[in-house]
Amino acid sequence: MSFWELTRRGRPQLQSLLVGLGATAVTMAALGKAAPALIPTGIKATATLLLPLSLGMAWVATAVGSPFWRVAVLVGALLQIPLSAHLSRLFEKPFAPWALGISLLLAWGAPEYLRYRSGRLKPGDELDPAFYDPSPLLNPAVPSHGSVQGSVQGGVESLSPGAGASQPEPQKQAVTHADRVSCSVLFCELANHNELADYLPPEQAANFINRLLTAFEETTGAHGGRTDRSDGEAFRTVFCTTYGVEEHAEAAMTSALAIRERAAGVSLECERLFGLNLDVRMGVSSGEVLLAEFGSENSKRAGIAGETAEWARRLAGANVLYGSRILIGSRTGLIGGHSVERRPIDLLQRHLPPHPPEEVFEVLALHNTLDAWEKERLRHYRDGVSKFRARKWDAARQSLLAARPPDRSDDAIDLLLLRIDEQKTLSPLVEKESWGDTPA
Repeated sequence: MSFWELTRRGRPQLQSLLVGLGATAVTMAALGKAAPALIPTGIKATATLLLPLSLGMAWVATAVGSPFWRVAVLVGALLQIPLSAHLSRLFEKPFAPWALGISLLLAWGAPEYLRYRSGRLKPGDELDPAFYDPSPLLNPAVPSHGSVQGSVQGGVESLSPGAGASQPEPQKQAVTHADRVSCSVLFCELANHNELADYLPPEQAANFINRLLTAFEETTGAHGGRTDRSDGEAFRTVFCTTYGVEEHAEAAMTSALAIRERAAGVSLECERLFGLNLDVRMGVSSGEVLLAEFGSENSKRAGIAGETAEWARRLAGANVLYGSRILIGSRTGLIGGHSVERRPIDLLQRHLPPHPPEEVFEVLALHNTLDAWEKERLRHYRDGVSKFRARKWDAARQSLLAARPPDRSDDAIDLLLLRIDEQKTLSPLVEKESWGDTPA
């Protein structure tokens, strides 16, 4: 990939790094040849001053979506140059105001030019949405990487971009090739949808469900997700590298946490009015899915299929057993677990034996957002799970009891304590049976 492609389509971190380094290099090269007197402190000292300021300005110009604030930061930085020059004269310190000004203008102007150019590109050539706006891309072209082999499991639903209420209606997605793509699938299940439909007034039931679906689409759309299923029972979104979401696992888990908060507010209102909460459970799975057009000849629509999507659905349903809200698979935790606080829940049989069970985790919060008490509870919990798997029953019980919250129940901890009791009860029987099998 060329330097231009990296700068035009890369993530904000890469873009700001390239733009900042470029602005500093161009400034030093130009002023070093054309006007050496403007660099009185020497190349090394001046570059040390320009580099952090250029990187900072490039980051603001790259990541800030509001034009007003981008201009305001640039003007504020430029207005400080005369003051810095005056102070340098008072203290008799060398300073290069022109070099700093040119470097800031270059670091600010390059992203602005890219924004201007992005508006003139054909569909499918847009900038990375994280460059200027977290909303998803419109009409991305789906590349083909070869034929699809093997059987497909899981549901097939229509694929339409997830978008917020303030976003325009996107054009219909065109998929010309069947393709396997790497992605993360977020499956949101309304576990008690039957109760809502049966016991709430029809208009109110439809209203609460539609409010949930709106919150789902707005939240996932803001993180680059694309709606794959949306009905009264469940909602499914795909976060995919094909659609410009490189850190798709991180985007899926961040969306799930945001949905949990928004759903809690709607659920509280429903419970206050009708005595029923909205039991939203979510599962996130990362891997490959089949992206293709499905349907009859006259009604083909883009959709996904595959075991990765099915595993996300199964994880969403498993939340009911553990009293959790968000469960993720091991691959999701491997590639995106650094962005969240999580705890191990169980080993679940994803594939039939002889495949080993897969470890699943509960997502608790964003990284570094837990308070000291919650961190201490999480430490005790992880220690208890580790000792439980090592069959150290008494030590595991002690750690898990220390992790149990005093003001509410924790189904995951209660389930582990129940398993410890079962194992301690069965251990003498197993040992006795093994003694009976020992030859005299």
